[in-house]
Amino acid sequence: MKKIITSIFITTIFLFYNCNSSDDIKSTENIEDIKSKPFTEGSVEMGIFSNDIDLGKLIGKIDFSKANVKEQYEKLVANDADAKEIIDLIATIGNQNPLAAWAMTLNIAECTYNIKNDEVLGKVRGFGWTMDNYYNKSQDKASIYLEALTQTDKITEQDKKIYSFYKPSENKGSGAMNDVDFSQFNREAKSTKQNILGYECDVVVYTPKTIDENIPLQLQKLIVYTSPLFNNAINFAHPFYLEENQGILRLDIYYLNHEKPTLVMKPKAIKEIKLTDNDLISRVTTPVYTQDDINWGFKALAIMMSGWAALEN
Repeated sequence: MKKIITSIFITTIFLFYNCNSSDDIKSTENIEDIKSKPFTEGSVEMGIFSNDIDLGKLIGKIDFSKANVKEQYEKLVANDADAKEIIDLIATIGNQNPLAAWAMTLNIAECTYNIKNDEVLGKVRGFGWTMDNYYNKSQDKASIYLEALTQTDKITEQDKKIYSFYKPSENKGSGAMNDVDFSQFNREAKSTKQNILGYECDVVVYTPKTIDENIPLQLQKLIVYTSPLFNNAINFAHPFYLEENQGILRLDIYYLNHEKPTLVMKPKAIKEIKLTDNDLISRVTTPVYTQDDINWGFKALAIMMSGWAALEN
C-alpha cells in the first residue's frame, strides 16, 4: 500500500541554469570555469522547470493563511504573466496526459539544500505547504517534516503538521516522493560531460526495460547528472532515489514520449558559505510516524494537495 501511495507523490520536491534539451548533451566547453574543489559546506538553490518555464515562480504569490485563496489565485492568473504561463502549460500537458499535468502541479515547488559534509537539509516550499527533508549519512538517520500552510477545515489541526523519522540503511529510498524500482531500468553511462554551474558532471541515462502501455503514467526516461565533488548524501533529498556513488545535481524526468523532458530539477545557484547550526535543524512535531505507516502516506498527500483543494471552495 505504501508503494501505491508514494507513487502518486510526483514532487521534489523538492525539492529542485540554463536548460538545454536533455537529448542534446554537450561536452564541457569552458575548462577554465570548471571547479576542482569538493563542495563540503554551503547551499544549493534548486528549481523545478518544464519547457524552460520555472514552475517555482508561482510560489509565494498567494497568501495561504487567508480564506480568499481562490480569489487571490484568479486575480494572479489574470494579471501575472508568470502565473498565466505556468497554468497554460499545465493545461497543454493535461490535454496530452491528465496525470502528467497532475504531476506538474505537485511539482510546483522550490527548494534550498543546506549541505555540510554528509549532512543535508532540504527546505522545500510548495503550493500551500512546506517541508523539511533531512538526511545524515554518517549517523544513518533521516526525517521528513510536512506542514500545510492552507487554512482548511478538511485537515484537522493536529494533521496539518506531520513528522516521520527513519533509518536510511533499512529503508533506502523511503524519503523519495516517487517510488520507482530502478532494477527494472537499463542504466547507460554516457562518455560526454555536462557543466552544471561550473561542476563537471557525468551523465547517466535510465530507461525502462519494458513499457506497459496499460499504465496511464509511466516514467519513460530519466537523465541523471552526477558530480564527484558532491557527497552522494544529497541524493536522499531528491524526488527520486538512485544509488549513484556521486552527488546528483540535476534530473531530467520524462513522463511523456517527447524530445524535451516533462520536468527538470536543476540548481539555480550553488553557494559555498558557512552554515549555522540552525541551518541543519529540521522542524519536528508529534506523533512520530514510520515510513511504512499508511496513515503517514494519506496525511502527507492531503497536505500536499491542500493548496489546490482550496481553489475548489
